[in-house]
Amino acid sequence: MSKIGLYVYQLCLSDTHNYQQIPLANAGIGSELYEFLPQFVLGKVSALQNNNIERSWRLEPAQDQGRSRHGIVRYGTYGYSSNIINPDDNAVLYNRNATDVEEIPLYYRFWVPDAGNFGFATLQSFRDRSCVSQVLGELASEFNRRYDHIRLTTRKVMPAADEVYRNAQVKKLILSKKRVPKDRAEILRNLPPDELNVELSFSVRRNGRFGVFSDVAPQIRGSRGGAAFVFDGIEFDEASAMVAIGNSYMKVGIVGPSNNAGVIDISGDVEFGADQHPTFQSVSDISEEVIENFRDQYGMR
Repeated sequence: MSKIGLYVYQLCLSDTHNYQQIPLANAGIGSELYEFLPQFVLGKVSALQNNNIERSWRLEPAQDQGRSRHGIVRYGTYGYSSNIINPDDNAVLYNRNATDVEEIPLYYRFWVPDAGNFGFATLQSFRDRSCVSQVLGELASEFNRRYDHIRLTTRKVMPAADEVYRNAQVKKLILSKKRVPKDRAEILRNLPPDELNVELSFSVRRNGRFGVFSDVAPQIRGSRGGAAFVFDGIEFDEASAMVAIGNSYMKVGIVGPSNNAGVIDISGDVEFGADQHPTFQSVSDISEEVIENFRDQYGMR
């Protein structure tokens, strides 16, 4: 199963001259972001290519949901040639040119309240591939060029810095390792996959607790000591925690790829289509729930 993550960002407005935060509003000062988003989305239906990093992206908007605008980012890579072959007989099915773009679908959602200190953006990742920096970077850059009196800043909701994570109770700790040879487990030797993803979870007994995230996460990072976690002879290179956010528990990264701290792991919650990508509706439902939970935690309607 592919690892699917959800990045959560705050969308914040501030005064260009004195840097004071500006509350979002339904009209007048603070309403600019909500009015700007549909123009931004429609302006990105054609692919934007960045030849420096050989990446491209374009937006396919879906129908708005109240104050949310969401859809699919078609995230592409290019810049090298390759052969697509039939693994049974090695016959070349297609020769990919360096200028051809390989696209994958990634979900996005922007939510802007009619009153509040900030909005939210959620963007999906696929196998640690994400277009967060390209999409949000372009959003902020274009918005800030458009308006000279107000500035948009995007802030990743991070466990170490954000009170919603810091004070969240940890329900379960999870160690994981990708691509483990199946011969490491006797009972799997005769099953088809040659490699497996392994997860080991730790939970407390009834009425027990690990503590809040801000206390638990540093201890997990410190115990690693720069090397892999080892349990019963198996090395694990990622760690995450199930934490209470609003009315549900979310799986949040503690240690792993350099950019996944605070990323919500939704791999086990989405439904996958025949193309082995998560279905649009399943990611949309989870994204909506995540934003609702954060709204509750921040006291936002």
